[in-house]
Amino acid sequence: MQAIRKPTAIAAVLLFVVAMLLNACGNGNSAGNGGSSSPSKSPAASPSSTPSPSPSSSASAPADGEGTRIVSTVNGDVEIPAHPQRIVALYYHHILFALGEKPVGANLTWWGGSPFLAEQEAGVTDVGGPPSLEAVAALEPDLIIMNSNNAEDYEQFAKIAPSVLIPYDGGRTVYQETEEIAKLLDRPDEAARLLEEFEKKAEAARVKLEGVLASDAKAAIIRFDGNGGEFTVFGDNYGRGGWPIYRGLKLQYPAKIKEDVIDNGTQILQELPLEKLPDYAEDADYLFVSTEGVALDVVKGSAVWKGLKAVKENRVIELDVKQYYYFDPISISAQMDLIADLLLSNSAQ
Repeated sequence: MQAIRKPTAIAAVLLFVVAMLLNACGNGNSAGNGGSSSPSKSPAASPSSTPSPSPSSSASAPADGEGTRIVSTVNGDVEIPAHPQRIVALYYHHILFALGEKPVGANLTWWGGSPFLAEQEAGVTDVGGPPSLEAVAALEPDLIIMNSNNAEDYEQFAKIAPSVLIPYDGGRTVYQETEEIAKLLDRPDEAARLLEEFEKKAEAARVKLEGVLASDAKAAIIRFDGNGGEFTVFGDNYGRGGWPIYRGLKLQYPAKIKEDVIDNGTQILQELPLEKLPDYAEDADYLFVSTEGVALDVVKGSAVWKGLKAVKENRVIELDVKQYYYFDPISISAQMDLIADLLLSNSAQ
């Protein structure tokens, strides 16, 4: 996870932010502000010791016809608009799209680019990576959503608009993460609906692959990192098609991947030496290789590579990183269809 660099010229930025707030007050409420110009918060708590925000059921007295709600966060209680209209998502903008919300701004520099979200991302202002305080303030947001990447700068963003930090948690699944955002928007049932839609699509894909994909078939997802054949292994909760492959099509984990990647919750093992590849992939019926690393030519001539079951049976499938890097409800739903087609094409060879 990339770390945020502290913004330069902090004093100048704060003057700019104060000016923006004074201007907003002089012109009445900004769009969808809900009557709250700043968050109400208690002293900051440790992200590791406090659960992610869960909106309370109570709402404050409406100031402009919209009203506000109080949500509990790692930074204390925060008053947010009941129906935010101008959200800036420093993270989680993919999930907002899945919930039918379009933020006015997002960190597209770091987190944008899914080909399955191109239409949704069009028209969303890129506030930069690291996010720019000036760019965020200029959008006059009524709610800012962020994750642990922005923890150091939380107080500065909170001076612009009510801000909610949902800490990064590698153990949370994509749909659990969606549930957190859905609760924040007071739409708690939406995550379950999205998961149900994915499950229906996955079931249809499994039916499509009957007779092609054995019920006990195993798969490994890897990436080659260096010219010496160093490689990384991915689980089901780290992008690269993991969710559709393991959770959707229900391919099984090779024993070593289950032990070292899934059971201990790491979801990723990086830069392992080539000679360790058989430990993780020897019993894999299918080998999915992410194209974000070095080309397969680096290992194709090695005895280690040639000895793998999936290689011998011509069941190596490359996953274009431009399509499979992303891990959000919309992207993984589209990946589900593509992976099913890749497996059908592979079986026809």
